[in-house]
Amino acid sequence: MRNISIIKLISFFFFAALVVVNLAFFIESKRQIRDAEYFTYQRFMLGMRIRGQEDGNITKQLAQIGLKNSDLDPNEIRQNGEKIFSDSYADMIRYNKKLYFVPRFSSIDPKMFSRIMDAAGLNISIKDDIAKNDLPLENLQELSSHSIWILWLIVNIVMAAFFIVVLKKLLRLRNLKNMIRRAGEEDKFRLLKVEANDEIGQIASEFNTTMQKIDAIKEARALFLRNILHEFRNPIMKGRIMADIIAEILQDDKIKDRLKQIFIRLEMILGEVVKVEKLVSSQWELKKNKHRVIDIVDHSVDMLLLKDTSRIEVRADGEISAVEVDFELYATGVKNLIDNALKYSSEKVVVSIDKNALCISSVGNELDPQRLDFQRAFNRKFESSNSGLGLGLYIANQIFIKHGHTLKYKYEDGKNIFLICFINT
Repeated sequence: MRNISIIKLISFFFFAALVVVNLAFFIESKRQIRDAEYFTYQRFMLGMRIRGQEDGNITKQLAQIGLKNSDLDPNEIRQNGEKIFSDSYADMIRYNKKLYFVPRFSSIDPKMFSRIMDAAGLNISIKDDIAKNDLPLENLQELSSHSIWILWLIVNIVMAAFFIVVLKKLLRLRNLKNMIRRAGEEDKFRLLKVEANDEIGQIASEFNTTMQKIDAIKEARALFLRNILHEFRNPIMKGRIMADIIAEILQDDKIKDRLKQIFIRLEMILGEVVKVEKLVSSQWELKKNKHRVIDIVDHSVDMLLLKDTSRIEVRADGEISAVEVDFELYATGVKNLIDNALKYSSEKVVVSIDKNALCISSVGNELDPQRLDFQRAFNRKFESSNSGLGLGLYIANQIFIKHGHTLKYKYEDGKNIFLICFINT
């Protein structure tokens, strides 16, 4: 139920209610017709009593209860009409959209007829009286369920109008959802159109206000980051120059190399910060080309600036796999994984390459699950840690996601294993 669209759910209940209401009206109309027919039958019986009287105002009395004597042939009515009610002595028949009460006195033995009439309190004993009372009675009152069907029409119109109004509101809500989704995909937020001052319009207005605040925060963050990077780059450049001067003075190549690596590392850290900012703000434009995975791994190892790479073992299957990626950006993600593996293991780090995945494994204790939340840049539990695990994984994961690849972790046989899946499985 949670995954069903609100529009589909309301539409389903509307049509279900419509079916139930129409079925109820149909049953009620049939019941009203049956009740009307039974009441008409009772009037016919009363009409027969009136005709059995010797009063001269029979026609007037019959008219008062909505009946009259019919001139139609009883046999014609029986043959061509639809029988509604029937007893031993009469039939109520629908003929030409009218109801008739057709007695069958002429077929009854006169003596038997006299006893029946006496029992009914009617003074009918001669043949003329029998013939007179054998004539059909015609109902003058129309049997109809027009009122119930008028009510049915009104109810259906009201229900349809209500459904259309609700559907229009829901469609506006869906349009709002689509506009919000598009706003999230665009680099620059555009104000949503507020069509009305109802709850949906108020949501759109509040969303506009919130997004404007977020845009202001993003701009302030970007400005702050640019200023910080600028302020850091100048001291680093000056530090590199001073390091060269100090190294020349001391005439020590080891110190020179060491100082050089420190400042190169600082520049790389600044570059990492820039990448994080661009990845988070979706400003990084991928420059994809097809590259061999082995070349990406080699470049990742070079980016670590290690004097000794003997702890890194690269294995590749017979088929040299290739992926379409942004070379520098993707190598940064792989570098972060190898760097973390080196920090958390004193043994060799094995990098295995096959057709569908890149595997980085290292011997060590199983990592804390909280350290493996790839969707978070920092973890408060470990934010004072100097290990660096967390931000590196976050950056790597964001890089792989941007390329449509998946980062997975598992612990098997005492090894921490990170898998970069080129094909989502």
